[in-house]
Amino acid sequence: MHRFEETRILPCSAQAMYDVVMDIDAYPLFLPWVADSRILTRQDGELTAELVADLAGMKQPFQTVDRYVENKMVEIRLLNGPFNFLESMWSFEALDEGSCRVAFSIAFEFHNMMLRMLATPVFATACRSMVHAFERRAIDMGRER
Repeated sequence: MHRFEETRILPCSAQAMYDVVMDIDAYPLFLPWVADSRILTRQDGELTAELVADLAGMKQPFQTVDRYVENKMVEIRLLNGPFNFLESMWSFEALDEGSCRVAFSIAFEFHNMMLRMLATPVFATACRSMVHAFERRAIDMGRER
């Protein structure tokens, strides 16, 4: 199983980071490994989403259930897809109006040996750059307002 964790203080609000994480439909615009994404269902504090990961030229769709508390946290768990296991967690702590502490963690394992060999390095690299990609998006969105 592969795991990655990162906690950083970022120059944007907790709400801005939360909004970017929850804007699943926009993921293909700023996450190079996401070929497509969409929200399937949404109800109080929970949504299901489908993402299509482009991993070493192999498109792999997967669905998640995401539980969330607005501006505080998002917990992501696998419903189905090319993984034996996929769990991720975002937490957001406002420090002041223009900064926040963000913690991100992810653990995953592909179920197919070929995917493990070919896609794990690509997905692991994507995971390591995740917080930075979302931070850039939040800052860019703040400039556009």
